[in-house]
Amino acid sequence: MAETWKRTVTSFSDRLFPGLSYPHPYSESDYIYFGNEIISSLPLQMSLYFNVLFFPIWLITVAVMLHVKYDCLSNMYRFIVVTILVAVIGIECLRLYLGYLGNLSEKIPELAGFWMLSLLLQFPLQIFLFANERTVPQVVERAVQGVMLSLLVVELVSGFIALRRAARHQTKRFHLLQLHMQGGSTILHHKEE
Repeated sequence: MAETWKRTVTSFSDRLFPGLSYPHPYSESDYIYFGNEIISSLPLQMSLYFNVLFFPIWLITVAVMLHVKYDCLSNMYRFIVVTILVAVIGIECLRLYLGYLGNLSEKIPELAGFWMLSLLLQFPLQIFLFANERTVPQVVERAVQGVMLSLLVVELVSGFIALRRAARHQTKRFHLLQLHMQGGSTILHHKEE
């Protein structure tokens, strides 16, 4: 019964994912040979860390300032500022999570997602909150927004460098593994003869 079930699952997984269950003639030590060095960026990690610490301060300051100046804003700008703040808060939480995960685990898709969210969404929204005079920015709000914007710029630069470094490292590991696999298969063929 167990053997039949195993064959059924293996057959189904072979149809769904071809080549998944073919046995490889390489031992686990061959894969460990290439190491598991993680290339994470210290400047990116430091800026993410300070951003995580500063985010609640920024959030409280912006919320209090919005409450103070809400009556001074036109109806259109009330809607725009509230919508942008809700979007910035959600994007910032997701962005910081992806940045931490991508940098510490060397996961390129997460790191790329972090960088694209930073560049395409967060940066323009933060610039709007910092530079638009019609939102009646206060001095405290400008200072806090300036710190947040400078952290974002540092994260953009260090994130790009970290992403490029991680991609190069993963490419080298892939090519080394391919080279080792090809060399190992020719050695195995010579031993069989």
